[in-house]
Amino acid sequence: STRAGCPTTTVRAGTSRSTIAPAPTNASSPISTPGSRMAAPPTPEPDPDELRAAVRERWERGAAGWRARNDRFQRATMPVSRWLVEAIEPQPGQRVLELAAGLGEVGFLAAELIQPGGTLISSDGAEAMVEAARARAAERGVDGVEHRQLELEWIDLSAASVDAVICRWGYMFALDREAALRETRRVLRPGGRLALATWVDPARVPFGAIPRQALVDSGLVDGFDTGGPGMFDLADAAELRGLLDEAGFMDVVLDELLVTFSYADLDDFWAMTADLSRPFGDVVATLDERQTADLRERVAAAVEPFAVPGGDGALSVPGVALVAAASA
Repeated sequence: STRAGCPTTTVRAGTSRSTIAPAPTNASSPISTPGSRMAAPPTPEPDPDELRAAVRERWERGAAGWRARNDRFQRATMPVSRWLVEAIEPQPGQRVLELAAGLGEVGFLAAELIQPGGTLISSDGAEAMVEAARARAAERGVDGVEHRQLELEWIDLSAASVDAVICRWGYMFALDREAALRETRRVLRPGGRLALATWVDPARVPFGAIPRQALVDSGLVDGFDTGGPGMFDLADAAELRGLLDEAGFMDVVLDELLVTFSYADLDDFWAMTADLSRPFGDVVATLDERQTADLRERVAAAVEPFAVPGGDGALSVPGVALVAAASA
């Protein structure tokens, strides 16, 4: 997948070493004391179907930005893409499924290796992403590709119907990650391979954490959590291993890979972030001049440690991906 941009853990930005800060606790105590009023009931949990619809709508709107920034994103993240493709051990004639594929670039790398006779199913939950991947496959002349709109949590494919599954930065956006991994296991043939990527904790992914933390610090959003699944929701390696074990996967291998995003200057960082992160871009679009200036100042201070020496404002901002591979 080419997903990014919805953090859920708080990071203090603006120093060369970002540190995890505890999330604020604003909930009232449900226990009353003598003479006090009974605390208000807790806020009800959002409806899962409404939340899924909101997440899907965000990705539908985000497709244009991902198309515009696709080449740069793929160059920066190629170490992860190569790791995932190698981990599924593609062979000619195989049937490979890419979930949350975005523009489909990782699957397209695998598609070349499963010919002759192989089939890549390039899928995403957002129709606009599916269409963008279809156009990208045509541009690249990739053969043997089927394009499907598929959800992570209920994959509309027969049991044991694919030889391998790739999902780059997708599972953390599933509301029910356990169900998504069980479904993945269901559609894989016995011995089939899964390769996936998530992000580690926000302190080590400043390209994604800095913009959100700047919104928090400027008072433009209530907290680091966007109110839905986010890019740091599968940052813990032990949790990920546990989910894979529970879903029935074997021979789980975990690793971390460094990726680095290069920007010409602050304006470039700002514009690319707004294109790739709808939660950031949507807020920025509503700001007046004063709010925009304040937010830019905070972002500038936070990215300053990542300035390229002698680079005339150029930035090199890293992120660490958590990658995993397993057998069905």
